[in-house]
Parts: sequence; C-alpha cells; structure tokens
Amino acid sequence: MRNYKWWSVFSKVALLLAFSAQVHAAVNVDRTRIVFSASDVARSLNLSNDGTTPMVMQVWADDGDPASTPDVNPTPVVVIPPVFKMLPGELRSLKLMLASRQGLAEDRETLFWLNIYQIAPDNAASGREGQKVILPLRLRMKVFIRPAGLQPPEEKDERGLRFSVSGDTLRVVNPSPWYMSLSLHLPGQQKPASVMIAPRSEEKITRPASLNAGTILVYDVITDDGNYRRYQANLTTGG
Repeated sequence: MRNYKWWSVFSKVALLLAFSAQVHAAVNVDRTRIVFSASDVARSLNLSNDGTTPMVMQVWADDGDPASTPDVNPTPVVVIPPVFKMLPGELRSLKLMLASRQGLAEDRETLFWLNIYQIAPDNAASGREGQKVILPLRLRMKVFIRPAGLQPPEEKDERGLRFSVSGDTLRVVNPSPWYMSLSLHLPGQQKPASVMIAPRSEEKITRPASLNAGTILVYDVITDDGNYRRYQANLTTGG
C-alpha cells in the first residue's frame, strides 16, 4: 500500500462553528494544491476517509467565487466522479480533467479553485445525542494551469519578488508569470502572514511598526509539492 502525506480537509474555523454538533472531520487529501503543467490534460487527487463514519462527498471547481455551487461551473476543470460516498478507511482517487485551454492566459498561470465538500449521513438512528445535526464542511484547494512554455518557477524567480515599505504599508511586487504563495515572517508576529500574489501584480499589507527600509525580511515560497523554499530580502522604500 502506498503511503501518502495526508492534509486535513477541515479548518479550525469550521470546527468552531460546530458547537455541540459532533462533526466527523474524517476525509483528508494528499496535497495542498493541483498544478497542470503545459502538457497535462489530467491530474489525480487522493482522498482518505480516516474516520469511522461514511461520508458523502461532492467535488467541483470554480473561478474564485467561494459562494459558487456545483450547478454553476464556469471552469474547464472537470472532476470525475463529482459525487460519491466514502466508507470508513476507504482510499479514493479522483481524476481532474482539463477539458480545454481555450480562453486561458497564454503568458502566465491561471488560477481556479477546487471545492471538496463533505457531509456525514444522519446518525440519528444510532440513538446517541449530539449526532443528529452534522454540519457540512468544505475545503478549497488552488488549481494552477500553466500555459505552453511555462516551466515551474526556479529559485531565481522566487528571489525576484520585490519588497518595499511606505507609510504603514508593506508592498510586495511579483513580476513573474507565476502565482506566488508566501509566508511572511514579520517581526512581532508569532505566526507567519500568508499571502498569494497574482502574476505581474502586487499586494499591499499593513506592516508592523518595526519593519522599516533596510530591514531583512524572511519569507517562504510554497512550491508545487506543498513544501517551501526560504529566502531573505532587503526592504526598500517605495510607494
């Protein structure tokens, strides 16, 4: 049997919303992102039901609207199967098909989102209190589509991110054709700040007072396999 590194489907926020209802946080996935390279027409995603309860799953893609529903699917990413049941201990491999590249950017990555939605069957028949109401939970995963000729980013590309401070703002510029997912290690903050910057664009973040021009900023860039590479950048002054 293959060993996978499973990533929890459920966020802490979703679990807090459960209150007294017993939520079965059971289904896990084997990666944090899907990448379609220039020659890919299909990718796989492995799921595991590590709980003791059967789960009904529904999976679909959207173009960035978190309120999207499966009946409105404006993306070329097709999931097979879109609806299925997972028994306790079951492993399931999904296939993501890229139906068409027509209309996608030819000079940079395109981003879609994969929704993995699960709900446990009604356990009222078990007679146990607190299990009748089961809240559905959803994970949204990034799906990156790379055009022809665009290879994965290298270290020199990730080092090309530019960081500057102006007033109370930290400005991060991404001149590359890739989406860059970062963890910024900001002084005075216990947890890194997560930010994703679209290709050839910028993000502005409220900066800590101790972060000034000339400061060395430490940042991690999340790689295709969900790991990271760490870099340092010298902050400059700029608007």
